[in-house]
Amino acid sequence: MKTSTSTPSRLFLAVEEAFARMKWSGRQVPDREVLEADFETHHTRVRLHVQAFPEIQAVSVATTLGHTVPPSRMGIVSELLMRSNLELTIGAFELDYDAGRVMFRASNVFPEHIIPTAIIGSLVHSALAETDRLTPFLTLILRMPPEELGRLNMKLFLQREDLLPPVPDTDDGPSLLS
Repeated sequence: MKTSTSTPSRLFLAVEEAFARMKWSGRQVPDREVLEADFETHHTRVRLHVQAFPEIQAVSVATTLGHTVPPSRMGIVSELLMRSNLELTIGAFELDYDAGRVMFRASNVFPEHIIPTAIIGSLVHSALAETDRLTPFLTLILRMPPEELGRLNMKLFLQREDLLPPVPDTDDGPSLLS
C-alpha cells in the first residue's frame, strides 16, 4: 500500500492521464493508487473504481450495479451473469454472494515500459457500457413474480433489444459518457 508521501507509480500516473485526456473527474482514494468516479449512463448512475497494481504492471477497473440481490434470486441472477459473460470479450460480471452485489471487472497487464492511456480509457468505457447494458435486465429479474421467473427463458430474455442502451455516437460527437 502506498503512503500519502510516496511517489505515485508510472502506472497510476497513466491512469490519471487517461482520466485527464477524457476530461473525466475522479477522486483518489487516500494512501492508495485508486481513482474513483461517478458516471451517468443511459439506465443508471455508475460508481467506477480504477486501481493500479504496479507490482504486476496491471490496471483493474470495477463497477458495482446499484441493486442488492436477495438470497431468493441468487440462482437466477447467477444464470443471468454467466450467460452475459459468454458474450463478453473484455471483463466479466461477478456476484458477491455474501453482500448480494453484482460487479463488473476488467483488467489489463501492461508491458513494463509501454502504458497506452487509450487502453485504460477503453477499459473504463467497457466497464461503464456493460454495467449500463445489464442494469435493466437485472432490474426486471429482481421485480419479476416467482411464477414468471419459473417460465423465464434466460437465453431469449437476454436477446431483448428494447432494454439495450442506445449506441453512442462515435464520429466526432461526445464519448460514451461525459
